[in-house]
Amino acid sequence: MGSPARAQTIAPLRILLTTDDGYNAPLLQQLRKALTKAGHHVTVVAPVDDSSGIGTSINIKFGTTLKAAEMSPGAWAVEGSPVDAVAFGMSTIFQDVRPDLVVSGPNEGENVAALANHSGTVGAAIAALAIGVPSIAVSIAKDGSSLPSAPKAVEFTVRLVNRVAATASNGGLLPPRTALNVNYPAFPAGEVTFARLGTSLPISTSYVPAAEVCATCYRILPVFSTTPDPVAASDRTLLAEGKVTITPLDGSWEADPKVFTLVRNRLGTLTP
Repeated sequence: MGSPARAQTIAPLRILLTTDDGYNAPLLQQLRKALTKAGHHVTVVAPVDDSSGIGTSINIKFGTTLKAAEMSPGAWAVEGSPVDAVAFGMSTIFQDVRPDLVVSGPNEGENVAALANHSGTVGAAIAALAIGVPSIAVSIAKDGSSLPSAPKAVEFTVRLVNRVAATASNGGLLPPRTALNVNYPAFPAGEVTFARLGTSLPISTSYVPAAEVCATCYRILPVFSTTPDPVAASDRTLLAEGKVTITPLDGSWEADPKVFTLVRNRLGTLTP
């Protein structure tokens, strides 16, 4: 019979907390309060307004300006994308001592499969990796327009952060260049799963002429996929089954080594 788990002392973490829903988003404020209550040192650095669906967009128009202000002690609003907020936070607010962890979210709505490529929530987590800081992106699935599991998702995120801290080895909270993409179901089925990143788009777009607005205008409408994700044990599939999904990401867009070799064999004789 195994021995009981030994209680572990968790050193407080310096956390940069961001989201693509805006620095004053209710879910972000709830998570900030919960992480602070757990003993962590939390600094909010997030877009001033909702910046959903812009992925890893960043302002690199050098010579232009970016507005950022501390709206209240430890809470900064940045006029830019989630990646702008992380970049500003790292280079300015945390210029002397980097945060131990970046937490992005909780996002209102899931970010699974190919949606992760377009998510500002996930984009902010990936931006942290480029600067060498581990990160966690958290998203909560909706039931229609409501978020029935939001309180549980916030509480789970605190437990996840604490577990990451308690199980860290050799000073690293996560393996190098690792972000966790976490999706919490609307109606949890009582299981946490470690999922592959799917490849489908659960929601895509259609463009319908909107002549009543202008002659060249098109209204953007959602198209919901009715086909399953082709990846076995994908985050999209497991989340739909009511399971919490955790998917490690490394931020790399490089193709599989086998694909790399196939392309090199076909194109390797090209000359400049």
